[in-house]
Amino acid sequence: MELWEQLSDENDAFHERMDGYESLPVEERLDKYRNELKEAEAKILDIVDGKYEGHLLKICDCIDDMDRLEWYLGNRYYALSKMFAIHCSDAEVKRIEEQNAHLLDLTNDLFSRTGKMFRYILDMPLEEKDDDIDVEGTLKYWGEEEQDILRLEDDAFYGSDFARMIPIVAFIEREHHGDVPLIQCHPHWDKDEMRNSSMTDKELGVENELDDGTTWAESWLVHPKLDHIVMCYVTHAIITHNDYSVVDYMRMNTFEVKVTVELQQICEQDGSRLWWWDKCSERQFIDKFLHEAEHRPVEMSKGEFIYNRVVKYFDFDGRDECDREAIKRNLEFEQKYPDSTFKDDNSIYRADRMASLPDCRKDDSLIEEFLKKAYTIKP
Repeated sequence: MELWEQLSDENDAFHERMDGYESLPVEERLDKYRNELKEAEAKILDIVDGKYEGHLLKICDCIDDMDRLEWYLGNRYYALSKMFAIHCSDAEVKRIEEQNAHLLDLTNDLFSRTGKMFRYILDMPLEEKDDDIDVEGTLKYWGEEEQDILRLEDDAFYGSDFARMIPIVAFIEREHHGDVPLIQCHPHWDKDEMRNSSMTDKELGVENELDDGTTWAESWLVHPKLDHIVMCYVTHAIITHNDYSVVDYMRMNTFEVKVTVELQQICEQDGSRLWWWDKCSERQFIDKFLHEAEHRPVEMSKGEFIYNRVVKYFDFDGRDECDREAIKRNLEFEQKYPDSTFKDDNSIYRADRMASLPDCRKDDSLIEEFLKKAYTIKP
């Protein structure tokens, strides 16, 4: 049996059991949830400790084990969430209020610091060679050590090994899901953008539009005792985009706000700058590739070299394939939903770049014609 089939069967059985507990008295139901939680954590530690002796990074070499961990963490998440929905004490409500307010403050710090840094960059003297500038602010959770996990009053009630489990969740989110920030602010500058420091936060792309006073309460954050809390976006992201339960959320202690600046200069050997083809004439375009062909490998004809160089340089073949895939998806959608008012305009997808190019690989006399056509269909 394939791994995904096995895990899917186990997951179906888990949820069937969980559904079956709904008719039990509350205390008996909580005992069942607690047992499911401990069973999931036992399977997790059987992989982490039993197979890898606690070395999380070694698990990265085995995608199957990463997938297993993710499934079992999902079961743990669900069991904890069901227990929280029943338990939700006054102390927990207060903790959620404080954590949510703290994360909103950090979010505002993130946008404020990113905005200040971006304006500073816009005001400083830029080099003529600067092609573009990226300023990125991110908010992430640090969950690698025990000091990053709080011990709280209800630890024994839930019965989870939070100090071990939360860092494993953080590891999976980082190594298996791409280390996506909880929220980010990413303003950009290039030579063609007329941006200056006097512009508003909105105009510069450094305004927090996600936290506008409307609550982000969804899923397990929807609870009668929590209705008065305007949940910020980061609270929502932690609990609904990841395998951190509300119970884990209250114990997550260490967060990082980071702002980085990247100045980029891209230059080829002949002095061509980033996106040079946007500003060049047809003659300059042709001459660039003719000049490169003067130093081609001895076994290649001029036409073959120029054809391969230009096709790969602008990825005409790959872009045609992307267009064909987009057209295929659109047609399938239209067939599946014939009454839909959404209709994508397939005429915007060329899918004919390669077919439109004169083939100069075996006929050097077609080189100029080939390059003129390439100039008209370049990105």
